[in-house]
Amino acid sequence: MMSNKGLNKKYFVMIMVSVFGLALVGFAQAAQEHQFANGINATVYSAVEIEANPRLAGIDLSFGDRQYYPFDEAEVIAALGSMHGFETDVDIEVYILPAPPALVASSYASRSAIYLAPGIGEVAASTVAYITTHEMGHVLTWAFMDGDSSRWDAYLDLRGLDAVTNGPSAAHADRAREILAEDFRFLFGGSLATSSASIENHDLVLPSRVEGLEKLLVDFVAGRAMVAVAVSSTAFPNPCNPRTTVALTINTGAAVAADQAILRVFDLRGALVKTIAGGELRNNQVQIQWNGDNENGTTVASGRYLYLMQVGNLKANGSVTLVR
Repeated sequence: MMSNKGLNKKYFVMIMVSVFGLALVGFAQAAQEHQFANGINATVYSAVEIEANPRLAGIDLSFGDRQYYPFDEAEVIAALGSMHGFETDVDIEVYILPAPPALVASSYASRSAIYLAPGIGEVAASTVAYITTHEMGHVLTWAFMDGDSSRWDAYLDLRGLDAVTNGPSAAHADRAREILAEDFRFLFGGSLATSSASIENHDLVLPSRVEGLEKLLVDFVAGRAMVAVAVSSTAFPNPCNPRTTVALTINTGAAVAADQAILRVFDLRGALVKTIAGGELRNNQVQIQWNGDNENGTTVASGRYLYLMQVGNLKANGSVTLVR
């Protein structure tokens, strides 16, 4: 028969083992931070971690009854680390989803975050690398080009693209943003990401054959991502039908060039809907009107849209609901 002292020791050991085991589980599921030689600083959330706490991803997931196959975390990390040929400094978050996003059924990037949707079967390492690097191209676009219209103009001109023809209403492979993401993948991706030796749009010249393109993009992403000071904003009316005014609030007496303000409107997937340049300064606010249309002047469908407004080093973001 075990003494009380022996029982207490036994239970103490059992409790410590249990606590230590839970700590190991928590440690295994914790988001991992990675700093790569190329300057990408990535916080990676595993599928196991997100499945245990879906709120981490900040989006709705469609679990359903089907079995899904998340991307391999090690392969995602390897794809980011294998990007080469440039030096940058950008912080990103990567969510390896255990189920598809409810809004869309595919992987996508939104600003500095990458959401990797699982497959319905085992996902090949080359596919993981291809998609991860392509979405990283979207992040680099947001971080180093969307805040500077002159960079977009230079890219479109060199690539022989048109802002309207290759705008958000074009076929997916013809959109300038998708072409640019593919250019980033093709030029700077590792061997797995570029194993196809092709890009999505087969009608275009390969980026390696566009003289000056690689240097242009290397120069764009060099150094720290463009960072602006976040300030408050509002959209009124909201909901709108279809016109609304987006107003960015500035400090009293602050010197800003309102005519240099840029408003960008995105759909919920992160695709650019409309860019409007030039605003007016009224009552310590820089104001820009959006008529509920896209780059072609066509009124977009009812729904919720996100906006990003920037003037100088000031930026503000929010959402507006269009009803009609």
